[in-house]
Amino acid sequence: MTIKQIDLIKIYKKKSALVIDDYPDMRGSIRRMLVNFGVDRVDTASTGEEAILMCQEFNYDIILADYNLGEGKSGQQILEEMRFKRMLKSTSLYMMITAETTKSMVFGALEYQPDDYLTKPFTQAVLQKRLDRMILEKEALYEINCAIDLLDFDRAIELLRARISLQDKYERRCHRLMGDCMFKKHKFSQAKDIYKKVLEERPVEWASIGLGKSLMALNELEEAEAIFSDLIKQGTLCLEVHDCLSDIKVRRGDIEGAQRLLEGAIEISPNAIIRQQKLANISETNHDWDSAQKSFKKIIRLSNNSVYENPEHHFNFCRSVAKEINDGSDKPVSKIKEAQEVLKMAKRRFRHDENIELQSDIVEAAILADKDQVEETKNRMDGLQTRLKRVTNHSAELHLDMARTYKTLGDQKKAKEILTELAREYSDDPAICMAIDALSDEPITAQGKQKAITLNKEGKKLFESKEFNKAVQLFSQALIHYPNNIGLNLNLMLALVRKMNSDGATSQEIERCDMAKGKLAHIESSSPYYERYQALSGHLDKLKASL
Repeated sequence: MTIKQIDLIKIYKKKSALVIDDYPDMRGSIRRMLVNFGVDRVDTASTGEEAILMCQEFNYDIILADYNLGEGKSGQQILEEMRFKRMLKSTSLYMMITAETTKSMVFGALEYQPDDYLTKPFTQAVLQKRLDRMILEKEALYEINCAIDLLDFDRAIELLRARISLQDKYERRCHRLMGDCMFKKHKFSQAKDIYKKVLEERPVEWASIGLGKSLMALNELEEAEAIFSDLIKQGTLCLEVHDCLSDIKVRRGDIEGAQRLLEGAIEISPNAIIRQQKLANISETNHDWDSAQKSFKKIIRLSNNSVYENPEHHFNFCRSVAKEINDGSDKPVSKIKEAQEVLKMAKRRFRHDENIELQSDIVEAAILADKDQVEETKNRMDGLQTRLKRVTNHSAELHLDMARTYKTLGDQKKAKEILTELAREYSDDPAICMAIDALSDEPITAQGKQKAITLNKEGKKLFESKEFNKAVQLFSQALIHYPNNIGLNLNLMLALVRKMNSDGATSQEIERCDMAKGKLAHIESSSPYYERYQALSGHLDKLKASL
């Protein structure tokens, strides 16, 4: 036995391991392998739920999880939850094991960055070779990873500098960790320099991705866009690159381009729930209701047994159907029925939520709201308000959905009353304040009003310097967060009109201007915005005629 093998046995002796597999024979087989390597404590779990409970009780050094665990959480969902709850330490390693090799499964598993990925069947020698390499690295960088787990990035950077000076086989790994620590400390210029230095020596993908993200953070979007575009052309397996490039497209005002990028990434890896959420939101911004609702339905399926499981996913699908109805003249009967089925599903799945019945009924009212049957609709809303008043433990979402329903009915005054009261109650909650202003025609919260002032100042400077393209980008990006804001929609129309007058009209820009105009159709002649709306509509008609 070599010195290296003796040292490894000593290292394994100090380690604990968890084997997660739904087949007893496979659990037993992998457990015996680990005992043969020298691991002192090897526990086993047959389900994802059992594994999560065990990981909450004990910090394992090695976790080997099968991807497919039958009903319940998968190996990917275990990793997803552990990352979400920060249960998996940097000093530990997580290996995904699977007999499945479909592209969607492989990419889905890799999305959450396990330390390694092993395909069944495998021998003891293959497993040991993989584990030995990772165990030795974790041991060599143990103090560094401990500092990272404690979010003590200054200490981690100090240790990394000392380790890099040794110029050993972990030098490149340390450069990667150094760049990551600098980025997490928001020292983007230093992170950029680290990645550039690595790339000067050798083209490696992780450094290119790190450089692109650092450039994004520094708002150097053109260079970042070039890097991410090249990586996609080269066939990168890291789908985060698509997300980053999509974010750049959004920041540059190309919402349609952002949607296409996310659709491409989802075609490769359809099981990434966060990306599906981004696609749903961007598709709604583009009024691509079919795409948005397809993503919302996928999110409902993916969230089952996931840490992200939430009745809001069901409501989001139904809200999207309500928005589509409000956007057009005809009610899509099949979608209304589908939305009602989704609400029934939510009531069954989340039956222990005391407000699930009420919120489902409020969301359904938005779908069924009919301006031609005012009395019937008003009676339904009065009944819902009475029920809402009886609720002692009510959530902000219940009131937001009431406001959404009144807006669907065209009762802007009632919607504003609800949102104004909500803004007073949740003035210290940034997420709820953003949701309130997203529903409003004008900013209601203090944060929203300040944001509006900032955006108007930025827009004014861009108009004065005739940078109309940048103005389009500014207001397009803001409207993703505040889609109903009258001022933002008018400013986007103005930016597009001036850009088209300057550079010539295009059908795409006409369509975007029409979309913004459609959101302003409810402005009444008594509104202070009406005259400006009419003037911009007239300019748009002339541009349409010229095209």
